Amino acid sequence: MTAPRTVTVQTLDHGAVELRCPDWCTGEHEQDVHREDISHLGPDQPLTLPTRGGPVTNLVTALELRPYATDLFLRTVFVNVEIGADWYPTGLAGLEAMADVLAEQAEQLREQARRLALLLQEGRR
Repeated sequence: MTAPRTVTVQTLDHGAVELRCPDWCTGEHEQDVHREDISHLGPDQPLTLPTRGGPVTNLVTALELRPYATDLFLRTVFVNVEIGADWYPTGLAGLEAMADVLAEQAEQLREQARRLALLLQEGRR
C-alpha cells in the first residue's frame, strides 16, 4: 500500500488549499483556480473504434472528484464522459444506461454488417 499523497493547490479565493489525493488520482492539479473548481482526475480511458484510417476515439472516460464543488453530485467520485468536445459528469446509473444504449447500437451496427454481407454476396453495389 502506498502512502497517502497530498497536494497543495493555489486558489484565487482561498489561498493555498492542501488536500489528500485518492489512490486513482493522477496527482496533476490545475493551479490558480477557484476552490470549488479543484478536482481530482483519474487517467483518461479512451474508447476507440477501428476504421480504415486507423483507430478513432469515440468516447473518453475518466474518474473525477471535485471536493469543493457547489453541485453536491460532483463531491463524490463520478465518471466524466467526453462525447465530441463536451464532458458529461455521470454516475453509476448513467453509465449503465450509456452501456445499454451502446450495446443496442452495436447490434444495429451488426445488422448493417449482415445487410452489407448479403448485398456483397449478391453482387449488388
